Amino acid sequence: MRGLRLSLGSGAGLLAVLLATVPAPASPTAAVRTPDQRRAAGEAVTLRYAFDAGLADPIWDADRTLRLHPVGVMGGALTAKTRAGTVAVGYPPVCPGDEAECPRAILESDPGPWLNPGQADVAWGAQVLLDPQDTSDGENIVQKGFSTQGTQYKLQVDHFAGLPSCVVAGLVFGVNRIYVAQWRHTVADGAWHRLDCVRRSTGLALFVDGELRASTVIPAQLSIVNSDPLRLGGKGIGPWNDQFHGILDDVYVTVG
Repeated sequence: MRGLRLSLGSGAGLLAVLLATVPAPASPTAAVRTPDQRRAAGEAVTLRYAFDAGLADPIWDADRTLRLHPVGVMGGALTAKTRAGTVAVGYPPVCPGDEAECPRAILESDPGPWLNPGQADVAWGAQVLLDPQDTSDGENIVQKGFSTQGTQYKLQVDHFAGLPSCVVAGLVFGVNRIYVAQWRHTVADGAWHRLDCVRRSTGLALFVDGELRASTVIPAQLSIVNSDPLRLGGKGIGPWNDQFHGILDDVYVTVG
């Protein structure tokens, strides 16, 4: 397929192609290879977290590839929320007080070097529920890395208007660059929304409920490589951590 710049008009059809299920391994030998080995062979690797086993530490993805650990400070904790008979993750509510004293909690993974796409394709997303009163200036949902101090891919709901966006940051000819695809429409409406980000070749796209809602052109040379873990719900647990204040479910990352 050509780069997103030439293909974005296909909407949900494009999303289906980009997020197609990775084929099952062809042999028992392939099944026991590590993610690093599979990525080195040019294969895609996918993580999927449904949280249906609960939030006890550790939390495994569907294939038991990478563990997540609940981390909190100032009394911040994650709560199990029932969603149509399954489990979703509730994050701390908005805190109107001193930011340094506010409850903060995230999910943070073990190290996963193979989650670095470099210049390869990468897709990530989640099901998100955010009430209008739970917005803030910035709420991070899925991220690996930092935009201003290194390289990153991220899904966020930004500003008090609750605007979803996808972000990639990386090195282009030795210079750090940040690119954002943002939809100028709120998803903080108390309903569940599926948010998908896709970086493919020279494009970055945001899909909301399966519909293409925002896109931007990025350099093919943009490389995303960092030593940071995967984090869900914030960029860390320090003050001003862009804490997510809603409910999260069905998180995934596909690299390659």
